[in-house]
Amino acid sequence: MAAASGRVSKKKPLPYFMQRSEDAVLPSFQNRRTLADHVKDNMLCAGRKSYFQRIVYVGRHPKVSAMTIRDRFLKVIKEMQEKTFNEVKLFGLMINFDEYSMHMIESAEETIGEYMRYLADSDLFECSRVVLVYNNINQRFFRKLVWRFADYLNGLPPAVIDAKDPNVVQNTINAFMVKVYTLCKMVRSEELDERSAFKSLYLDENYEEHTPDAVVLEYILGLNCLFNIQEYGQFYGVLPDVTTFRDKVWPIPDDMTPYDVFDSGKYQVNLTFGDV
Repeated sequence: MAAASGRVSKKKPLPYFMQRSEDAVLPSFQNRRTLADHVKDNMLCAGRKSYFQRIVYVGRHPKVSAMTIRDRFLKVIKEMQEKTFNEVKLFGLMINFDEYSMHMIESAEETIGEYMRYLADSDLFECSRVVLVYNNINQRFFRKLVWRFADYLNGLPPAVIDAKDPNVVQNTINAFMVKVYTLCKMVRSEELDERSAFKSLYLDENYEEHTPDAVVLEYILGLNCLFNIQEYGQFYGVLPDVTTFRDKVWPIPDDMTPYDVFDSGKYQVNLTFGDV
């Protein structure tokens, strides 16, 4: 009848809240975002092509002048830069004492990984510990590699370490890191101060109360729960074998996507068989 009367029936458009995009109607296993999508988004937000990392490590070396030990570190850094194709340089704060070194370095993951490998192959340290590994930092403390020397470490009053405290390890590490970050902020302010054209290589007395003493450094160097430089150099960039019974599924996974990265939806294949 509608055709005979010359009128054509038209469907009324659905309200906006009832309209669904083409992606929305696809099952969740077809339109979910991959791990690579998240990595690209993070890189875009950070304005970088690679993740930046911050590492804090301490070490004890044969007792020589702080200037001498700096020259040895610079030799390792130069050798690394000559033999690698990574153009991102090292940044951070390198504090050297006559017998100890306390360094905070920042750079791209690949650069830090290469540096730690070269450092592991050197004979700079008698003993060392990696205290902090901070992945995907938002911003750097320093625009370049800054060196500072100090000769008053052994003259500081000994730290009070309560061995009976059940949290003595974590509390000592936390207190150490507070001092490291305080030193970084103070030296950064000094470096950014345009009123002072001369920047002393030596820490003055204002830094003394924020410098960890030998007792704290020796305590940290004795912690077996922390990687030393050699262990970290071997571990960095190596995917550990984490095979468990959960990997023995069918079909065999065809990628290296970690478990529990994506949320399960109604279209997700159930491999738990009754554990839901």
